[in-house]
Amino acid sequence: MINNNHLCIGKQFNYLKSLTDDEKKSFFERSKLIKLKKDEIVFLEHDRLKSLYTICEGACKYTYIDDKGKEHITKILGKGDVMGRRSLITNKGALFTAIAISDTVIYAINKKVILQSLESNNNFCQDILKGFIFDAEDEAEKITYFQNNRKLKIRLAGLLLYLSKKFGTDKKGWLNVVPKRKDIANILGTTSEYLISLLSAFKEKNYVSLTRDSIKINSEEKLLIFINSK
Repeated sequence: MINNNHLCIGKQFNYLKSLTDDEKKSFFERSKLIKLKKDEIVFLEHDRLKSLYTICEGACKYTYIDDKGKEHITKILGKGDVMGRRSLITNKGALFTAIAISDTVIYAINKKVILQSLESNNNFCQDILKGFIFDAEDEAEKITYFQNNRKLKIRLAGLLLYLSKKFGTDKKGWLNVVPKRKDIANILGTTSEYLISLLSAFKEKNYVSLTRDSIKINSEEKLLIFINSK
């Protein structure tokens, strides 16, 4: 049996408040826990999904391959984010491939119970619509932080602040979720070599501390001053 707390973590819509007792039972009985290792695939671009996925722990990325075979990362998703809603509702193939970027725990909810609740439960329909609004707000926030026309070093600073806000830090201040260096470079549209150079410059200025796999923001205030001074 799936724990209630796991099913209601989706911040894009609150399952439990929207569902009747019978619907809750169906959701619990037809949901399954999936544990993924870093770099494992949740679903592939163009797949017609049979489940709605909620991230319980960890993080995933959305990617697609362009006509030249180059991978592009469009979104980083974390705890509480919902994946696959559009494909489920439209019955079209997924726009992106979803890949775990850390050890990740997700819950998969059967497509049929989702569609049944959409047909019979108006409150649940409204919550699904709110999820699309949440997506739009997140896209706007990304533009504010790092998907803009500013210099690359400014966008890197913005991306680090975005990761801190979205995923949080541990007690010592290290980011809970850090994409691979090549993924960060992909997101910002640069090379891994140049990204490493920029991070080294940030370290010299004591904006950040670095290890091979993690990043610590030493002062969000300094990063904000850096961003606003350019």
